[in-house]
Amino acid sequence: MAFVPNLDTLESGSLHEETFYGPDCLCLQKKPRLDSEVTSPRVGIQVMVTKQHPTRTFRRAAILVVAMTKLLKRSAHKDFSDSDLGGFLDDILDPVSFQRIEGSYAAAPVYRYTRSQSFDILDIDHKCFVLESPTQLVALHLQGPSAGRKVKLNIALYRPRSSQNGLGTGRVPVALGIKGYQLYMSCVMSGAEPVLQLEEADIRRDIESVELIRFIFYRLDSPAEGTTRFESAAFPGWFICTSLQPRQPVGVTNQPDQVNIATYELTGH
Repeated sequence: MAFVPNLDTLESGSLHEETFYGPDCLCLQKKPRLDSEVTSPRVGIQVMVTKQHPTRTFRRAAILVVAMTKLLKRSAHKDFSDSDLGGFLDDILDPVSFQRIEGSYAAAPVYRYTRSQSFDILDIDHKCFVLESPTQLVALHLQGPSAGRKVKLNIALYRPRSSQNGLGTGRVPVALGIKGYQLYMSCVMSGAEPVLQLEEADIRRDIESVELIRFIFYRLDSPAEGTTRFESAAFPGWFICTSLQPRQPVGVTNQPDQVNIATYELTGH
């Protein structure tokens, strides 16, 4: 049967530097010759460490608990930090080694791809989107034969994972591509503000990386007006917009429909 020391007896003892609790008995003894002594300068406590048998017993653990209790009581009037306790334990206990284990696992998709649809798009000023350079999208009025220059949107539809179901009715995650090209709109930080750009990519698949959130926009439909807005998922409150002036780049704004246009009409195919 394991011997359980009397903690009341231990508590009644002293921890001053002339006495200590012996490893093989519970009575107070005069301090023997020590192999090493450790002093904590912050709390004024001297701890005596003897190198004897390495066997650990419950009795020794209890002695250590009582010693720590007395140490904390005596240092209550002083600042006693984590580093004091850590240093005290490092001097008494054997060091513990830790093994770093690295692994990977397949996370659930942030957005699950469902299907794609093609749309004609006009802002409420009836400006079309036109691709003027390999990666520059502008908005302008087109008439007659020039109407063939307008681009169609290839809108990829996604379903958010269950933890994001609080998006609300009418907030559909989409990616906006240029039909006939491998170009998709993305919202990224440039300087102090987000900007809209076109990137060559194919994201008609599950979005599993946070880095790809730049391609995601929330399609906000207003059925009563038959209009739509596109809000950046990476930068909430920033919407795809066109300028009041023609032939200006399509961008993003956090002041929709004030000094720009952020409302569109979509015609499906």
